[in-house]
This record gives sequence, C-alpha cells and structure tokens, in this order.
Amino acid sequence: MSPLQTAIKAEQLSLLFKAMASSSFAATINAAILTFMLWDVIRHDYLIGWLTVLLLATFGRLLLSHFYQRDQAKVENSHRWGSYFSAGTILAGICWGSASLLLFASQSVVHQVFLAFVVGGMGAGAITSLSPQKLPILTFLSLTVLPLSLRFVIEATPMAYAMGFMLFLFWIILVISSLRIHHNFTQNISLRLESQRQRDELEKSENRFRELFENNRCVELIIDPDDGAIIAANRAAEAFYGYSLDQLLTMTISDINMLSHAEVAAEMQQAKSEGRNHFIFQHRLASGEERDVEVYSGPLHWNGKKVLYSIIHDITARVKAEDQLRKLSQAIEQAGESIVITDREGIIEYVNPAFSLITGHAAEDVMGESPRLLKSGRQSLAFYEELWQTILSGEVWKRTLIERRKDGSLYPASMSIAPIFNEEHEITHFVGIQQDMSDHQELENKFRQAQKMEAIGTLVGGIAHDFNNMLGGMTGNLYLAKKRMGDFPDVVHRLEVVESLSYRASDMIKQLLMFARKGVLEMRPFGLTSFIKEVSKINEVSIPENITFKTHFCQEELVVNGDATQLHQALINLLNNARDAVAKVAEPQVSLSLDEFEADAAFKHLYPSMSGTLFARLTVSDNGCGINKEEQEHIFEPFYTSKEVGTGTGLGLAMVYGAIESHGGIVDVESSPGEGSSFYIYLPLLEEKQSVTSPEDSDAIISGRGETILVVDDNADIRKSTKEVLESIGYKVLEASDGLEAVEIFAASHRSIACVLMDVVMPRLGGVKAVERMCTIDPDVNVIFTTGYDKEDALKGEMPSADYLILSKPCHIEMLSRVIREQLDG
Repeated sequence: MSPLQTAIKAEQLSLLFKAMASSSFAATINAAILTFMLWDVIRHDYLIGWLTVLLLATFGRLLLSHFYQRDQAKVENSHRWGSYFSAGTILAGICWGSASLLLFASQSVVHQVFLAFVVGGMGAGAITSLSPQKLPILTFLSLTVLPLSLRFVIEATPMAYAMGFMLFLFWIILVISSLRIHHNFTQNISLRLESQRQRDELEKSENRFRELFENNRCVELIIDPDDGAIIAANRAAEAFYGYSLDQLLTMTISDINMLSHAEVAAEMQQAKSEGRNHFIFQHRLASGEERDVEVYSGPLHWNGKKVLYSIIHDITARVKAEDQLRKLSQAIEQAGESIVITDREGIIEYVNPAFSLITGHAAEDVMGESPRLLKSGRQSLAFYEELWQTILSGEVWKRTLIERRKDGSLYPASMSIAPIFNEEHEITHFVGIQQDMSDHQELENKFRQAQKMEAIGTLVGGIAHDFNNMLGGMTGNLYLAKKRMGDFPDVVHRLEVVESLSYRASDMIKQLLMFARKGVLEMRPFGLTSFIKEVSKINEVSIPENITFKTHFCQEELVVNGDATQLHQALINLLNNARDAVAKVAEPQVSLSLDEFEADAAFKHLYPSMSGTLFARLTVSDNGCGINKEEQEHIFEPFYTSKEVGTGTGLGLAMVYGAIESHGGIVDVESSPGEGSSFYIYLPLLEEKQSVTSPEDSDAIISGRGETILVVDDNADIRKSTKEVLESIGYKVLEASDGLEAVEIFAASHRSIACVLMDVVMPRLGGVKAVERMCTIDPDVNVIFTTGYDKEDALKGEMPSADYLILSKPCHIEMLSRVIREQLDG
C-alpha cells in the first residue's frame, strides 16, 4: 500500500472514530424508544436482554473511541485500529439485526412498521457516520436491514412481502448512497491530504528558500513590481547598502538605484524584449557612495503575491578593471608608436594600427609572419643575435635601427622589445614598441640649423653695436660738414649722399638684427604707396635683365601703421623667391602691384580674425615652377625649403609671415605647379591719410633755446660730434665718458642740466644704473637713452619703472632735435 493510501485509510479511520460518539448517542436513544414502544407487545425479558446487549456494545464502542482519541498521536498502525472498529461495527449491526428476530411483533402490523422505521432510520443514519470506509458501512447495512427484510418475507403475507421488498429496495438505495458518499469522502480526503502535502512541501521550500535567502552572501532583494517597494532583504543587503533591515523595508528600489522607477521599468522591459534577465545599474549606498552592480532578476511567488526576486553582485572592481583594460586597449590601438606582440618564437599575433601606418603592411597580411619582413639589411647578424639573447634572458632590449617599409623605403626607428611572463614567470610572448624617428631626425637637423642661426644672430648683435657707433660718429660729422660747406652746394650734395648711405647702412644693420630675430618693431604711420615705389626702384637692380619686371601701383597714398624696415625686408624676400622661381622658365616674368582692397563676406569668413574693411593689398607674382598643395601647407614654417641643399635657409617666407602677422595683417598664396605663384599681403589701412610722411621723409631741425644737455658716451668721437651738433642747433653741452663721471657732473650741476643724453652700455657704470643714481638726486631728471645694440636686448631686465625714450644709433639729426625738444617741452 502506498504512503498516500495508508494516509487515506488513517484519515478515514479518524473520521469514523470522530463520528462514533454521535452515532452511539443516536443508537442509544433509538433503542430506548424502540423498547418503550414495543413494551406491550414483546416479551419483557427479550426487550431487556436486547437493550442490555446493545448498550454494552455501544459502551464498548465508546470506550474504543476513547482509547483511539487518547493514543492517536502515537498510532503507527492504523490497520489494527481499523480491525477494532470493524469488530465494534459488526457487533452493533448484529444487535440491530437481531431486533428483526427478537422484537418482531407478528400480531401487530403497526409495531412491525415502527420496527422497520427504526431499523431503516439506523441504516440511513449510519451512512453519514460509517461511509468513510466501505467495509463498516456495508457490513452494518447488511446486518441491520437485510434480516428484517427477510423476516417480512418469512411472514408470507402480501403486506409482509411488500414490506420485505421495500426494505430490500431501501437497502439497495442505502448501499448505493453509502458508496457515493464513501467516494466523496475518499476524494475529499485525498484532495485534502494532497493539499496538505503541497502546503507542507511549500512550507519546507519556503523555509529552505528563506534560510538560503537570509544566509546567502550575495545581496538579495525581493521587490514589489507594482511600486518598486522593497518587501524583503537579506543580511548581505544590510551589510552592502549600510541600511538596517527596517530601513530597507521602508524604501523603494528607486531610493538606491540611480535610475528612477520608470527608467528601471523601461530597462527591464527592454531586457525582457531582448530575452535577458540581468542588468547593469548603479546603486547608491547609505554613505552616498555609488557602486556598479549587476542584477539578476526573475519572478517569484512570495506570500501569495508575484514579486521580483533580485540577486545583486557588486561589480565596481570589475567595471574599473574593464575600464582600465578598455583604456589600455584604446591606448594601444590609438598609440602613435607601432606595437607588435609575438609568441615566444617571434610569430606575430597582434599589431596596432600605427604599425600599418608606419610600415605600410596591413594587419591581416602580417598575422602569422615574422618581424623579419621589416629587415633592411643595414644591421649585422650579430645585432640580431644580441637582440634575441637579451630578450630570451628576460631583459628589455632597446636600440635604434633602420627598417624597411612595404614600399621598400627605409626609415630610422627606435625599438624596444620586452618579454611577457605568465604566472610561473615563464616567457610566453614578446611585445615590441617602435617609433618612427624620421621626424625626430628632421627636427634635430632643424635644431642644429637654428643653433647656427642663433650663433649668427649673436655675431650680428655684436657687430651692430660697433658699426652703429661708427655710423653715429659719421652722421654727426657729416651734418657739421654740411653746415660749414653751405656755400658749396656741390660739396653739400655729395655730403648728403654719404649721409644717406650712412642711414642706409644703419637700416641694413636693423635688417640683419631682424633676420637674427633680435630687432624690435618701430611702428608708425607712413605712406605705403610711395614707400613701395621707392623700394621697387631700389630692388629692381637685383632682378636679372632677362626677367621681365612689371609694376602697378594705385594713385592714392595708402597709409598703414608699421615698421618700414621690416616691411622692406619682407618684400625683398618675396621678390627674391619670385626671382628664383622663374630661373628655369623660358620667358620669366615677375610683377609687383599695390592696390586698395575692400573685404567682402568671403574674405571675412576665410579670415575671421581680421578686423576692419579696408586693406592695402601688396601682390608679388611670377610665372615660375609653382608650388603644390602639400608644400603650400608648410612653406611658412621655419626651415622649410623646397630649394636645393645649400641654396635656401627656409627662413625667408617664415620671416615674411612673422613680419606681416606682427603688423596685424595676413599672407595668402595662390599657386599651381607649372603655372607660377602669387603671394598676397593684406595690411589694415589707417583712416587718417593726412599728415603722414614716408619713411624717408625728414622733419625740419628744431633749434634749442640755450638749455644745457649732458652727453654721456664712452666713445670720444661720438661725444665730440654729438656735442658739436647740439651746440650748432642752440644747446649748451656737458660731456661725460661713463656713468660714474655723469653722476658726479649731474650732482654738481643738476639744477642747470635740462636733459641727459645717456648711452646704455658703458664701462665702470652703465647708463641705466647711472640714471637710477641721478633719480635719487633729482627724481624729475629728463633722460633720453641711446644705444648701438638692439634696444630690447640692451635694456632687458635693467630699465627702471619709469618710461624713458630710447634712440638707436645712428639717429637722424632732425629726429634727435625733435625728440629733445619734445622731452624738454613735455
């Protein structure tokens, strides 16, 4: 018998014993009534004897029920108790069945019917109390009803036959009803037991789940999907989030998820459509810290409600590690150096994109190949043997070498190869990092060239001082000579020519300083049209006769603010480049033009940094070799040249670009290979076009009014010529050969000295320090500095806080007289 059948039998037996008290009470009452009703028609000894036996049987059954109820918790064998119950039922059935023999009133039909009524009632009543099992009910019905039916038949009267037949039918009906009720009892018991079994299993499962849930080291939450409320959390969740269980149970998932409930729901819906049950979120802890978590979530029935069961893993460290790996991967992929990974035998397993850019080999073409495909043949066998010995010994190898690209071209490279070790410290792979040193070598060459230029600049600066001092002495004496030769116009003219050449020489020194990047701008308004015309005439002689030189200048004087010397040098560079560009052309042409240009929308869009509308446009064109697009991107870079080695410095156009940019202008170029080039210089025009002079114009000499000027210079010739010039235009002059002497003279005569003309660089005490001492004597002293050096370099780091005028040697007498007058009147 199966465990379920055993349990059903035990449950049926329990129902039988539970109904025994009520059925015994009913049997006792019915027996007493029957005895009372038959007292007058049946022998008393029969009635008393039958009633006594029935009561004893009923008492025995009640006693049996009592023992069963008392010991039910200890019952292990329900079959034994079933036998006891069946015996009691048989005894009760015999008692009621014997009534048809002992209590049948043959002479009274009424009492016969009453007996049948009581017996039938006992059978009908037994259906509800005895039907849980088949044997007791069928036994009791048969022992109770069938004897009386047979007794009626024995009477052999029509009425008796009818009664006997009706009792038999009644018995059949009772049997059928009892079987149906028994079936219902059995089914109900089976369902109840199965339900109980399922409840027990569910309870066990829930207990196991709850135990696992509570003790699991993983963070676990149970969430109401309707509103996101947290309805359960385990101890790991308390430890992870930093909230107590009571706090967690008052929160929603949105309180810890960085996304809102709607966003979480949308994410879960998307995951459902994609067929996945895990999510990556960011959760906020009680401390405010944000952690990356991976959530696995699924439906669960919890206390009769469908909820979401979520297992949460802290993956912050993993996310950081993945981020680091991603950065590392991106760094390798995007590195400018070639990176190659090989196995221990040197077979390529990985190359980054820079490898393909540097070598020209596609990644898929070199997989499984050896790096030998880059060998140029410039390294010896011993070179590679030393390489392998180094890396196989676990050390890093670093060298420079010459490699070969896919197209056959060679390139210098800096190479580093390192071994890669596994957990057992065994070499499994090698990683090589290679840098193309072509640009580096080019920069080194340019740096060496720049150092040469710096040395030249230093040399130029030294020459400029002495040369300017000599020119200063010359121009002063020439001025004095012109004054004395006033009656000899021809001599004065020749002296003026020499004077002009002196100032030209001074301008040349300035150009040399600008070439060496040691010059400073002397910005002033001047007429560009007349200036360009004069420069064109001067430089026309430098253009060979076989080159057609065309010029076109606007009639209006275009006024700009600039340094004439620097613009002159820029124009010379452009004309020289044009001359060189047409050297191999059959009919060479160079043209120079100047016109006024009004900026349109296209120009402003192309050059948004240019303010204003009107510009002077200077154009230098040629029909020479032209410049391709690639070279046009580099022609203004320092040291870049397309000329043959030794024929160009690469500084010409860079100087042009720097000069024009410092004037607030721009340089543009239009060129095509074989069709010539046109360089355009755009300079902002000044609105004022009156009261300007060309760079070569001279102002009238402004005479002095008898003021005393202290001339300080370590060069005796310059002191003498300057003294005579100043005296010739109406000033009194005191002389000093250095700063110390000047301070002594100033201390003695500072009340009468109106102005100090001070050289900057002198022995014993320089001009700047001397002026500082003079200021302690008279803070309002008028000082004009003069120098044969570059003005910026001469006074760098030495100038006092006040602003002082600085004149470069040699200085036009006209300018000197004007500056002194302005200083005195100011």
